[in-house]
Amino acid sequence: MLPAIALVADSRLGAERFTLPDIPCQTTVLLTSDGRQHLSVMEAGHTLQLSVTGTSLLQPVRLMTDAVLQSQQLRARFHALECLACVNGRGRFPSHRRIEPSGRRLRVVLQALDGWLANAPYREIAVALFGEARVDADWTDPRDHLRDQVRRAVRRGRQLMRGGYRKFLL
Repeated sequence: MLPAIALVADSRLGAERFTLPDIPCQTTVLLTSDGRQHLSVMEAGHTLQLSVTGTSLLQPVRLMTDAVLQSQQLRARFHALECLACVNGRGRFPSHRRIEPSGRRLRVVLQALDGWLANAPYREIAVALFGEARVDADWTDPRDHLRDQVRRAVRRGRQLMRGGYRKFLL
């Protein structure tokens, strides 16, 4: 969720204007009782969400974001800004679809959690995550690296299931 402020657009600043009807992506605006506007822009499975204060998004506006960013939010905010610039300028999301390392780890964690919820043995979960060849080679290693990796993934998945996912929503 990218916080933004909508200001009345100056007609001389054509390129900096944000106009909802000009966005070819699916857009939804939700007005809340506190005066915020929540804008959702969707295209091909990708979503950009803005929490907007100020002038109504139903008219051409100039969007501004806050300059003060906490370090843990920096990468997500830059990505959201890049998406907003592409949607506003080209009418579509950026063409590159990079997967962050945390996204790969989250995939492993969620897949491990699915296996655990299905009562699969840890070895079967490991095969699903890393493949039969790796499990055959490393499962009986006395240092237990692969087993520990599966245990940690299941533990992290259970933490997310018990409410740890809320950290992603900040």
